Amino acid sequence: MTIHPEIDDDYLYLAKELNNKIGYVHIVDLCGLGLPPIKDELKIKFRETYKGTLILCGNYNAESAEHDLINNKADLIAIGRPFLANPDLAKRYRLNKPLNDVDYTTLYTPGHKGYTDYPLLQD
Repeated sequence: MTIHPEIDDDYLYLAKELNNKIGYVHIVDLCGLGLPPIKDELKIKFRETYKGTLILCGNYNAESAEHDLINNKADLIAIGRPFLANPDLAKRYRLNKPLNDVDYTTLYTPGHKGYTDYPLLQD
């Protein structure tokens, strides 16, 4: 959806209308890529309105994902780019280890480069 003055109202209308009609809603916040963020208060209102499974995605790390789950802003948090660059992401989160940087030149391109060549943590 493009940003427009009534966007909050539109999201909440969709939340109400989608109840019990679909399996889940997946909201992607692209603020990490330079777009305006989805306001926290809108996420909270959407969660209060939409009773189905809600997945949030975009610019999450271990702490922010846990925070939003504990505070019932979503049922699930999707983590894309960090997981692609860190096949051992859960272990890195658990051990509080640094993450590999995402190689944006190979992201979502054909071939194995950028998918299977990121280094794993060394024991």
